[in-house]
Amino acid sequence: MAASESFQREVDEIYAVQLDHVTKDFGGGVLGLDDITVGFKKGAITVLLGLSGSGKSTLLRHINGLHMPTSGKIRVLGQNVPELNKQELRELRRDVGVIFQSFNLIGPMSVLENVCTGRLGSLKGPRLSLMMYPKDVRREALEKLDRVGLADRAYQRADTLSGGQQQRVAIARALMQNPKVLLADEPVASLDPVSSQDVMNLLKQISEEDNLTVISSLHQVQLAIDFADRIVGLRSGEIVLDELTSNLNEEKASEIYNSVSGVSIDNEVGDSAVTSGQEAR
Repeated sequence: MAASESFQREVDEIYAVQLDHVTKDFGGGVLGLDDITVGFKKGAITVLLGLSGSGKSTLLRHINGLHMPTSGKIRVLGQNVPELNKQELRELRRDVGVIFQSFNLIGPMSVLENVCTGRLGSLKGPRLSLMMYPKDVRREALEKLDRVGLADRAYQRADTLSGGQQQRVAIARALMQNPKVLLADEPVASLDPVSSQDVMNLLKQISEEDNLTVISSLHQVQLAIDFADRIVGLRSGEIVLDELTSNLNEEKASEIYNSVSGVSIDNEVGDSAVTSGQEAR
C-alpha cells in the first residue's frame, strides 16, 4: 500500500488532473463519457476538440465536481474528487478557475466589482457593493485588470464592453482565485475571429507566466493548433485523438477534423464545419 501511495504522489506531481476509466451514464442509453482515461500535465495547455455532444463540457464538469462519474476515478490536484465532501469540494474549487462561453458577468455592475467577485469563495458574508470588499481585494482586482489590459475600464459598467473585453474581465475574475487549474468552456465561441485570437493568446501568456494548467474546450481546429500544447479529440464521449501540437500544421487540420467528426472532407470545409459547431450542454 505504501509503495502504491508513493507512486500515486509521483503521478500527482506530474499530472494536475487524472481521469481513470471514467464513464458518465445519463440514462436512456446516453453516455456522456465512455471509459475515458487521460491525464493533464501541470503547466500545460490542452484543448478538448470536438463537435456538439462529443463530451467536452461533460468532461470539464467532472473535473470541478459539477458532475460525478457513474464509474471510474478522478483526481484533481492530488485529491479524489468523487470522495470529497461538500466542504472539501468547495475548497478544491478555489484552486480551479472556470471561464464560460457566456462570460457570466453581472452587466449593471462595474468591471472592477465583477472581478472582485472572484474572491467571494474565500470571503465571509455578502458583498453588496464594491466598497464592501477589503481594500487589498480591490487593489488586487485592479492589478488583475491591468494584466488583461483593462485597468482603464475598471469603473465602467460591464455590459458596455465588447464581447472580447467582457471575456478578458472574466479571465481577470478567474485569476482572483489564484487558481492552479483553469477550465475554459468554449471561451471564444461568442467572439469574432480577431477577438478570439486575442483572448486565446492572453490565456496562453498567463499559462506560461503562472505555470497554470489550462484545459479548454474548442471547436476551431486551427485555433486549437495555434493555442495548445496538446489536442485531445472527443467523439460520442470517447477519446479518438491525442496529439501534441508541436508536430501539427495547417495541412493536418482536416485529418484532425476527420478524427473528431468521423466525416472525411477537405481542409476548407472541415474548418468551416467545425467552427460552426456548438457544444451540447
